[in-house]
Amino acid sequence: MSAPIWEIVAGHDATFPMARPRRAILASVFMRRKPIISRALGDFAIFAMAGLCLAASAAAQSRHADTELEALLPTTLGGVALTTESQAGSELPTNSAAFDSFLAGLGKARSDFSLASAYSRGQLKAEVGAWRVKDANPVLLLPGFQAAVQASSTTSLTRVNEVLAGRKVTRIGDPGQLTRGPLYVIVRQDALLFVQTTERALAEEAIRKLPE
Repeated sequence: MSAPIWEIVAGHDATFPMARPRRAILASVFMRRKPIISRALGDFAIFAMAGLCLAASAAAQSRHADTELEALLPTTLGGVALTTESQAGSELPTNSAAFDSFLAGLGKARSDFSLASAYSRGQLKAEVGAWRVKDANPVLLLPGFQAAVQASSTTSLTRVNEVLAGRKVTRIGDPGQLTRGPLYVIVRQDALLFVQTTERALAEEAIRKLPE
């Protein structure tokens, strides 16, 4: 089984369930469940992309490096209010070969990268995230992302193009392949927008709320 996408950037072991990442938006900053920001960096199988508590409220207030990216994410999901935050790639204390390979394939560096997350500190079984690589070629974003997710997983992940909430999305993972459920991804200009959840109804709502 693979860990969630959020852990890819953080460089966590992809075989660990997402609910049990190494304690340390990113390995050393958060406690308990980490938000998409941390997850997207620890183990591409979303969010790391990918709902946690910050070590301190002061830290939470400072996690807004890319407010424009945050604005693309929903503020509610399943009737639950979401917390949104973001972080610049240059601030990510992570060592992930899959993540660095993703950027290199785009001809970019961490200084070109930012990520945002929308999550609940409660029991909502979904997380929404966004990765932006400034001025990256949109055609290369999704293949690079898929490769990074697969590289961080010990499971051969299913990849399918399908329609969700009336929109074309790429689904990475079948039920059971990723700890926190399939990952649904769309490309918007130089950004990847995604949701990871075990509940398709939440995935549909999230995709419907993401901008065209």
